Amino acid sequence: MRRLPSLIALRFFEETARHMSFNRAATALCVTQGAVSRQIKLLEESIGAKLFERDHKGIRLTQAGSQFLPCLSDAFDMIERGFRQLTVAKVRRRLVVAVPPTFATQWFSLRLGALAVELPDVELSIRTEPSADCHCHIRFARHALADAHSELLTMERHVLVGAPRLLAQPLDTLLDSMPALHVLHNDARLELWPNWLAKAGLPARYADNGIEFSTLEQAIRAASKGAGLAIVDRNMIVEELADGELAQFSDIEVTGPYGYWLDIAQRNIAVEDVQTLARWIRKETLKLDSAPV
Repeated sequence: MRRLPSLIALRFFEETARHMSFNRAATALCVTQGAVSRQIKLLEESIGAKLFERDHKGIRLTQAGSQFLPCLSDAFDMIERGFRQLTVAKVRRRLVVAVPPTFATQWFSLRLGALAVELPDVELSIRTEPSADCHCHIRFARHALADAHSELLTMERHVLVGAPRLLAQPLDTLLDSMPALHVLHNDARLELWPNWLAKAGLPARYADNGIEFSTLEQAIRAASKGAGLAIVDRNMIVEELADGELAQFSDIEVTGPYGYWLDIAQRNIAVEDVQTLARWIRKETLKLDSAPV
């Protein structure tokens, strides 16, 4: 068992010796001068020797104090170096996640604060395209991957939306006069409009007068500005509906056939930070599936 004096007393002694002043040491340590004096006295009693000479000119180190100070400073320097190495190592821990553009801006970014609480020592790197250094990938697709851990997080829930100021007009009038805002995937239109119109029992021709967008986010923005009506995933517009930027024009909802999948390469499945992310995102997407329409 180590025979050591109080670490607080040692810290107070070093700071006092550094400043050669009880007052300045007290200021640096954010304590009172009396607290510094008491700790120095306790240390001197523990060592059995005086560390400072005191007179009307101030204080100075005794022979014992001069002998002890370099050893103590070296010990504190070593502790500080070890601490810095550990904290730098924490900062350098990175988790690289690939996320589809609309999912990133409309869903993921809104929850990054909560994710940071789950991963306090991790530096997140969010990409919109998968790369070789990605730990995991959230993918917009219809099926699981065969060569990775691939699990369905949530299915899309498609609803008809547009600018709230258009709600006063009859729906059939709007569908006849407003452009249908389409979303492209792999250079082809997603079957959002045909699927929704079929379930609603409405003519397919309402999807003919259309404008195409490369991302769902672009279609959402255009719809909120009154450029047309859009069939979009309700999971991606929770904030816009709550803030009144978008309005839902019908109770008809179509689920799928696309959804968001969490893909983890075999080499990363056991990584602790990846497991934490997976648990967190499962919990968050479960809330989407249970949310009322």
